[in-house]
Amino acid sequence: MESKQVAWTPPMSAYMLAHLCGIVKSGTKTSTGFKQAHLNACAKDLNEHFHLSLTGNQIRYHNRNWRRKFQKILQLKNLSGAGWDEDHKMIVLDHEHYINHVQSHKEDAPFLNKTIEHYDEMEAIHGASLATGQYAVGSNGPLATEVTNLEEEVANNGDAPDVEVTQSHNGCESSASKQKKAKTNSNAEEGLQATLLACSERLAVAIEKTASTNKNPLDGLWDGMKGLPDFGLDFLAHYYAYLVENPNLATAFQVLEDAQKMVWVARYVKKTFPEADDL
Repeated sequence: MESKQVAWTPPMSAYMLAHLCGIVKSGTKTSTGFKQAHLNACAKDLNEHFHLSLTGNQIRYHNRNWRRKFQKILQLKNLSGAGWDEDHKMIVLDHEHYINHVQSHKEDAPFLNKTIEHYDEMEAIHGASLATGQYAVGSNGPLATEVTNLEEEVANNGDAPDVEVTQSHNGCESSASKQKKAKTNSNAEEGLQATLLACSERLAVAIEKTASTNKNPLDGLWDGMKGLPDFGLDFLAHYYAYLVENPNLATAFQVLEDAQKMVWVARYVKKTFPEADDL
């Protein structure tokens, strides 16, 4: 009998990841992955907790989705000019780099300049296997290609693949519908490289000097900005307002040296006020 399609909610995913992390920490996960007994036990726990009827194979399929997410995250961490905020589990790009990248890679937006949920769990479960390059694909590969592969497995195993259900402003939305809309751009990497400036490496090093999680990213922000030379207070006030609306960028901005801060401000001013040719 064919299993029904599974609508995975965030609490269900979190519960599954926590269970699989426990198996990894116990040392019983093999080098080739989880045993079927592990997956069946995980399904049993979820069934009891959420009153479901999942199978071990459905746990396997959903875990593969999370593996692909972590694979994408590792690729994005290696973007030229990207910084990694260990405290916030966040890939940090400067404003211009972020805008240019998401314009051609909209599917990457959930992983950039915002905290990545369940990063530690994904790293514990999949970090070792992905570090070997066993599952490496191109950085432009769509995150949803696993669905096609799973359809073949369903024909053999009889279990339906899962559908991810996430919260949005419009209510619950299936990732399967998003996956159909995803498009790849073979020239995207070349276009992205053309937007990078020579100072990207220096900015990446500075971004890695992340502020403490207990520190408000806006504390002392204006004091550190208003003394920057070569900019009028009106321009600095505009950029300050922009950072207040984007606290993740404010966190990265705070750890830069004055020279790099001036680069960020200059980029913003030139983009927002094209007539300011004197900068």
